[in-house]
Amino acid sequence: MSPWKRLSLEEILSEPVRLVRERVRTHTGKELTYIYRPGPVAASFVLPVTERATALLIRQYRHPTGKFLLEVPAGKVDAGETPEEAARRELLEEVGARAKEVIPLPPFHPQPSFTAVVFHPFLALGAEVVAAPRLEDGELLEPLELSLGELYALLERGEVQDAATALTLFYARPHLVARGLLSV
Repeated sequence: MSPWKRLSLEEILSEPVRLVRERVRTHTGKELTYIYRPGPVAASFVLPVTERATALLIRQYRHPTGKFLLEVPAGKVDAGETPEEAARRELLEEVGARAKEVIPLPPFHPQPSFTAVVFHPFLALGAEVVAAPRLEDGELLEPLELSLGELYALLERGEVQDAATALTLFYARPHLVARGLLSV
């Protein structure tokens, strides 16, 4: 199905993520080397919204950027787990919350030039904190709660710098407006 022909494929890294080097001949006959993370790999992102029209978010340190970024809870979909199950698990792990209703939003490829990973965003309504967060080793994050109006104002000012969070907010907006949780 690919318009490019694989000439060689070599695994160059297996942990913490798998990376391969692939030599290809393109549709024009030119030879290229691609280094990328092959699939299938999936991650889930979840915007948890409370009955009070607030969002349960995290501010997480991301070492490659050297910054703490405002994000929705997220994580890898484990083997044997559905994207929705992963979203519910991450919601509980990162902010200690459960949700009454989880709505799938359109999946997307965050960086298709480098990775085959698919991100699965969700909107979680009726979210309620039921436990303390259970962080993984190496996670440095702080849960926080913002009104939806305040969160979307941050988005519009360009202050939500995590792309997956921004796109999750974009996809969730019409659902929040339709349910009267966010004004236009």
